[in-house]
Amino acid sequence: MFVFESADQMPAENFQYRPLRSDKQEIRLIHLLPFDENGSTSDSDHRTLVSCQLEHVSLEDRPHYTALSYTWGDPSITCEIKLDDQRVRVTRNLEYALRHLITDYRDHGGGGPNVMVLWVDAICIDQHNEAERNRQVSQMNNIYETAMETILWLGPASEDSDLAFEALRGLSASAIRFGIRSWSAVSFNKTSSDPRVQAIQRELDDVIDFLRLDNSARLAAITSLYQRPWFRRVWVIQEAVLSRNAIVCCGRDWIPWYPFFRGFWVLCGVRDYLNLVGAGQPDSSALADVLTGALDRVTPVAFTRRDLSLLQLFYLLSRMAPLAQLQASDKKDYIYALLSLIDTHQSPHILVDYTKDWATVRTEVGQACLTYYGLRMLSFAGHSSENEVAGPSLQTSTPSWAPDWSSKDLPQPLFTSSIFITRGGWRYCPYSSARGFSQPLENSFRINGKLNLEGFYVDDVGYLGQPFTERGDTADDAARVVRLSTWLHDLDKTLLPCPNEVYKTAEEVYDALWRTPIADRAYVHSWETARASVETHRAYQAVRVGGDVGQGVKYANVAFNKLLQRLPFRSERGYVGLGPLGMCRGDSIWILPGADVPFVFRPAGNGDFIVVGEAYVHKVMDGEFFELSASRQNINLV
Repeated sequence: MFVFESADQMPAENFQYRPLRSDKQEIRLIHLLPFDENGSTSDSDHRTLVSCQLEHVSLEDRPHYTALSYTWGDPSITCEIKLDDQRVRVTRNLEYALRHLITDYRDHGGGGPNVMVLWVDAICIDQHNEAERNRQVSQMNNIYETAMETILWLGPASEDSDLAFEALRGLSASAIRFGIRSWSAVSFNKTSSDPRVQAIQRELDDVIDFLRLDNSARLAAITSLYQRPWFRRVWVIQEAVLSRNAIVCCGRDWIPWYPFFRGFWVLCGVRDYLNLVGAGQPDSSALADVLTGALDRVTPVAFTRRDLSLLQLFYLLSRMAPLAQLQASDKKDYIYALLSLIDTHQSPHILVDYTKDWATVRTEVGQACLTYYGLRMLSFAGHSSENEVAGPSLQTSTPSWAPDWSSKDLPQPLFTSSIFITRGGWRYCPYSSARGFSQPLENSFRINGKLNLEGFYVDDVGYLGQPFTERGDTADDAARVVRLSTWLHDLDKTLLPCPNEVYKTAEEVYDALWRTPIADRAYVHSWETARASVETHRAYQAVRVGGDVGQGVKYANVAFNKLLQRLPFRSERGYVGLGPLGMCRGDSIWILPGADVPFVFRPAGNGDFIVVGEAYVHKVMDGEFFELSASRQNINLV
C-alpha cells in the first residue's frame, strides 16, 4: 500500500477524483493504453507519456483486472503520466513499471487485450482523502483476492537477474525430487543410516554443486535478486499471500510465484543442511552465511500464510525486524498491512484509521492485544536497545507497555513461535515462571494510560555484565567459537564466581553459567527451539575446552541469538540471567501472573514502573520462585 507523506508527493495533486460508493464496494481501476493509442504526448525526455484512464467498478461484480505490487523508490523523484488526459506526477519507479507493462509484459506472458486493466494503489486511491484510504485499506484482501493476477514488480533487469530467474526455475524443478513438505521432518546427519535421509542429502549436495558452478555465479545472482527493495516493504507480504495468481517480474523476465517459492524453499533446505551437517567446515559455513543473509530478506513474504492470528504475525515481525528490515512510509502500516491476513476468530478487532497518530494507534493496538492475548504480548514491549534508554529517569511519550512495531529494535521474545509457520507449527511456550497463575486484563487499563497489574517482586538488579558483540567480519566458525569462549571465561569470573544464597552448590553455579547465555534453549531446527538438553551441554563443553568446532557452533549459534540486544546480570540476592540491553542497576525483576517469563521494570515513583523488557532468570523460569514465600503486590505500568 503506497502512502504518500506529503501533498507534494501525491500522484495527482491537482487531480479531482470522483467519490467511490462504499455501499457497492467500489474501487478504481486504470486502463493502461498502448503507446500507439494514447495521443503520442511526450515528456521532458521526449519519451511517449504513459497514459491511462480511470474506471469505477464494484468488487461485487467480480471485475477482471491485474493488481500491481511494486516498491516506490525515492518519493521525491517523480515523472509525469497522463491520467484521464491530465498530466499528473507519480514516482519514477511506478512510471517505469507501467512503461514496462505496456512494452514488455504482454509479449512475455501477460496476454489478454490491448488495453491492460490494473489496480495500482498510488493512483486508484485518493491519497488526499483519509476516509477513503481507511475504507480501501480495510478491503485490501478483497482487492487482491478478486484480481485475476498480481504482478510482483521487482524492478528493471540487472546484468544477472535473468540468470537468477533461470537458476530459480532449475531449483524449483528439483524440489519435487525431495518428496517432502517440510525440512524440519528431516533429521540431517552426516553419518545417517536412514536411506531416505541419505537420498535427500545427496540431492542437496547436487544443489550445492549447482550453486557453486561458474565461480558461484548463480548463487550471486539469486542473492542480488533477494536484496531488491521490493522484499523490504511490509505491504508486499499481504500482496503476495492474498493473490490467487502472483507473477514475479524483473525487467522482461517473469516466473509464477509457486516456482519462485519452491526455488526459495530448496535454498532453505540447503541452508539448514549446511548449518546442521557442515558446521565447522569453512566452505560450508561461508555458503550457509551467504544463504542466511539472502533468505532472511525473503522469509516474511515467502513463509507467511493467510488466516494466522495477529499474535503469530507479530512473532514474525519481531523475529525479522533486525534481519529483513521491513519498511513502511507510515508507521501505522506495520499494523494495517497485517490486518487482511489475520484470522478474525483468533485476533482482536482493529479498525484502520489513518486520521490517528502513531502513538494513539500503538497504544490502542497494545491494549486490544493485551486484553485478547494476555501478558505474553508484554514480551514485545520495552526498550531493548541502549539507544532508547535515557538512564534511570527514562521517559516515554507512549505507554511503555505498548510495543513499538515500527522499531528495528523491536524485542524478540525469548520464546518465539516457529518463524517457518507453514512447517514448524505453533508450539506451547516452554517457560512457566508464573506457574499457571493468571489475571484478567479487561478492567486493568486506566484512563491516564496506566496498566494496573498484580505481580510478585523478585529482586533488584545489582550487577551488569558486558554485552557480547559478534563482529560482522568474523565468518569463520572456529574464530567465532573462540571469541564466545573468551567471553564466557570472563563471564564466569564476574557474573557468578562462587556459590551464593540462590545457587548454593558448585553444581548449581555451573548449571546457571552454561544455561544462562542461551536462555536454556537449543535449536531443534533452524529457528525452532526447545529447552537445552544433554547434547546442548556437550556443545557448551566443546566451546569451553576447544573441542570439535562443529559441535561447539551448535551452542554458539543459540548464544549469538539470545545475547543479541541482551545483557547478563546478577540481582542483589544473587539471581543471574539475561535482560534487555537498556537495563540499569536498580531496575527490579517481577513475575506477573499470566506471563510466561519474568520482566525487568524501572521504578518511576508512586508505585509506577516503566517496562524495560522481559528477562531470563535462572532458577525462576519454571515457577521455582513460588517454592519460596511470595506475596502479590499491585503495580502500575506507565
